[in-house]
Amino acid sequence: MRLHGRIYLHSLAVLIVACVATAITFAFGTRGAMMQDVAERTVRHLASLAGDVIGDPDALSERIRRMHDDLDIDVTVRGVDGRVMAIAGRSLPSLSRDDVERVRAGAVMLHRRPSWYAAVAVRQPGSAAIVGVLQASMPHRFGPAHIVGPALTVALILVVVALVTVPTARRISRPLERLTEAARRLGGGDLSTRVPAPGATRACWRWRDRRRTDELGELTRAFNEMADRVERLVRGQRELLANVSHELRSPLTRIRVALELLPSDPATESRRRGLEVELSDLERLIEDILTTARLDEAGLPTRLDALDARSVLTDVAERARHDPLVEGKAIRVIEGPPVPLSADGALLRRAVWNVVENAAKYGAPPITLDAKRVGDRVALSVSDEGPGIPAAERERVFTPFYRGERARTPDGTRGVGLGLTLARRVAEVHGGSIAVEAASVADGIERGCRVVITLPVDHFTA
Repeated sequence: MRLHGRIYLHSLAVLIVACVATAITFAFGTRGAMMQDVAERTVRHLASLAGDVIGDPDALSERIRRMHDDLDIDVTVRGVDGRVMAIAGRSLPSLSRDDVERVRAGAVMLHRRPSWYAAVAVRQPGSAAIVGVLQASMPHRFGPAHIVGPALTVALILVVVALVTVPTARRISRPLERLTEAARRLGGGDLSTRVPAPGATRACWRWRDRRRTDELGELTRAFNEMADRVERLVRGQRELLANVSHELRSPLTRIRVALELLPSDPATESRRRGLEVELSDLERLIEDILTTARLDEAGLPTRLDALDARSVLTDVAERARHDPLVEGKAIRVIEGPPVPLSADGALLRRAVWNVVENAAKYGAPPITLDAKRVGDRVALSVSDEGPGIPAAERERVFTPFYRGERARTPDGTRGVGLGLTLARRVAEVHGGSIAVEAASVADGIERGCRVVITLPVDHFTA
């Protein structure tokens, strides 16, 4: 349940408990005292009316009947000897000797068990002589008619409280929801994410938020300060890496020129080819770093072209057949109809090439390339029959410079860990994604590795 929902329900629960406690206190405290006072006043008045006709049995019976009809109470008049002189409604129990003595002393007797009733002395008009005792009881009637009114009142109160509590709960929880969303975006790589001050979107509250020093305000400021430091740190690292890589291009070019100018010598030819391969690896690494930095900075592809995904795979396969690292390994492209899409051709070929190069280094042939349309997206896949990537590492392999335990070439050397990082950035700037999965599953056992780059057919409308 969302935070504002918990706050809302908690507020309602507190209100209901407060209402119930107040009702109980009123019912057993103030209301009881008030009802006792009303009962005493009422029976004294009824005793006065009965005393006016106490000497006429017919008139007494008529008056008692009218009391019963008008006030909806049960009335019994007894003589001083306890005999019934008149009765209207249900008959009330006789008084004990002690109760009679207390009534004669002028007290009003209130009985709550076994049934509620009040008793008071009836005095003869014009004198203080006690000529009888009047007992009165109000029947307890509790049914739907008595519930509808209070129930509607309680429902109305709850509706009003709900309407007032919902905005309050939302106002309390909204800053935390914004912080949660900002934390997700920051963790996802959007380093420019910041959280506005709580309530800052409403002009009427801005003057209050300027001096807001509560926990939510402090938490928001601390998050924004942390995001500023993280962004400066990461940006500084990217700029340093890009600058160093750029500066390395010139000496590498001079070294390559110097190697080409060296005289051919069969004795050193193998060493020379090894140096050329190492230089090529360094140049690819530098190019990957620079391309990744440019994509991180711009966040958009340089240009978008109308491409055929299958043709892109064919171009990459053709290049692989002449690359020293990949040549000699079986690479095939699944035949099929053209798969059109809109993308930066150079970047897409670079991303696919990095995946193919990884498959050639750490996987096993045959390497299979395929492209197909899936709804409004195009999926380009590169599969191999190697040991594959463990499920626990399939997300981490896209982290810059991450190298798993299986990331070793047959000669034991390990890669740099930027090829799949660049492929992911290329996919992301096109509005797509990249994922690693098993190439096949047989009897519950995963075999091989498949890397799938998924891009929207038209980046402009994705």
